[in-house]
Formats: sequence, structure tokens, C-alpha cells
Amino acid sequence: MEGTTEEGVKMPKSMTGFARVEKEYGEGKLSGEARALNSRYLEISIKLPRIDYFYEQKLRELVKKHIKRGKVDISVKWEKSSEQINIPKINEGTIKQYTEMVKTLKKCCGLKGHLTVDNIFTLKDIFVYEENNNVTEEKLIDCFGALMVDLNNERAKEGQVIKKDLLSKIEIISSNLSEIEARWPDTIKTHEEKLKEKIMEATKTITIDETRILQEIAIYMERLDLSEEIVRLKGHIDNFKTTLNSDEPIGRKLDFIIQEMVRETNTIGSKSNDLYINERVIQIKVEIEKMREQVQNAE
Repeated sequence: MEGTTEEGVKMPKSMTGFARVEKEYGEGKLSGEARALNSRYLEISIKLPRIDYFYEQKLRELVKKHIKRGKVDISVKWEKSSEQINIPKINEGTIKQYTEMVKTLKKCCGLKGHLTVDNIFTLKDIFVYEENNNVTEEKLIDCFGALMVDLNNERAKEGQVIKKDLLSKIEIISSNLSEIEARWPDTIKTHEEKLKEKIMEATKTITIDETRILQEIAIYMERLDLSEEIVRLKGHIDNFKTTLNSDEPIGRKLDFIIQEMVRETNTIGSKSNDLYINERVIQIKVEIEKMREQVQNAE
């Protein structure tokens, strides 16, 4: 999913972010924390007050509407107001068990005595505290919704930084590619002339079809032509920029485009024997590698 700036410019979302919200209600307070980290797929972990696990699936679906990729850890805690503090209740089942134990001890061991109110209060687990049942689905959805909005805002802010960084690297790549494009016609012409001279020098003493030689040279020089690779790399650069403004999650697509950019850049480097061009190829590779690392943070 995409975030937008105040000017309406779309921004990719980072997979990383942190948010915290608190919601006050008459019965108490819900506090939630959400942390998003990088992950190849969507992984959701939710911790809720025990009584509210019934709602977990609905909350998971709510998370999926906001986040498409990444590892998301969410925890929600409930604190009752002072007026809603739990009052302990007698655990009748435990007391009955203690009573039966007393009867058994008297019978098997001949012990005497009685279980009284005074000593019952010293026994373990005779009081229980009811789990809070005031956290309704409506309250959880309200808290979760606010948490997701805040988390997405943080992810969008980081996404804006990612986009700015990627565009700056794309500009460096485009600049180097423009220099290669301007250089290679002269380079290939010079290379062709030198090759002709060497062949003519080597064939002076023998009779050979000059037209056939020129044809073979032309075929060889065509193999060194960089125009197709330059055009394709330009296309990948344009596609990369367009994808940065997509309405869909873009991380995987950007990673694929980068792989294609690497392919074309490697081909340019393998075809060229010009130092000036090869230096630009290296610069392009450096920036592409930086982009590859940065794209791993994008949703």
C-alpha cells in the first residue's frame, strides 16, 4: 500500500515502523503497541488480554487491510479504572477439595481437628479474581484501528526517505548511462578503424576479398553495439520510477527490476573494452547494489 504526502504525491511504505496508542473508556484504558519489521511475507503476531482471544481472527483481518508484507508484532493491554477493580471471589471448588482432603486424612491417619474459616484463609488458591470481561469487540477494533493508522503513518514517513534515496541513486545511474551513451559511438568507431588497420596490415602479403573482410568486421562490430542494452536499461529506469508511485506493494517488483538492471549493466561491461565506459559501468553497479539493499526495506 502507498502513503501520500500533503501535496498528494504517493510514497512507498517501509516495512519497518513503531506505533503506540492509548484509548480511555469509562471502564478502563486500552494501550496498544505495534512494531513492524522486514520479512519476505506477512507475519502477524497478536497478544491480547486472555478473555479477548475470541476476537483475534477479526483483528488479523484488520491488520491485513493495512499491511501487505512484513513481520508485525502487536500487543494490547487492558487496565481497569479504579471503580472497576476486581473483587476477589471464593473458589468453592478448591475449598471442597480441601474439605475432602481433611476427611481422608482423618480416616486414613487418625488425625483430629476441623477446617475452620480462620485456617481456610491461610490456604492457597481459595480466592479467584475474575478475568476482565469489559473489553468489547468495539473497543478492540477502535484501539486496533488507531494503532494501524499510526503505524502506517510511521511506515509512510520512512517510505518517503526510502523513495528520496532511491531516486537520488537512479539519477546517478542515469547520469552515468548518459555518459556511456554519448561515448560509445566514438569508441566503437575508433575500435573499428583500428581493427581494419590490423587486418589490412596482416593481409598485405596475401590476396583476400576486401568486401568480405569489411562484412566480417561489420558483423563483429555489431556484436559490440551497446545501443540495445542502453535502451533497455533506460526502460528499466523509467519502470522503476513509475513503480515507486504505484498503488500496490512495490518491494518485490522493484527487486525484480533491479535484477534486470544488473543484467543489462553486466552486458554493457562485457561488450565494452573502453576504460571510460567501464568506469561508468562500475559506478552504475555500485549504485544498483545500494538500491538493492534499500529496496529490501520497502513493502
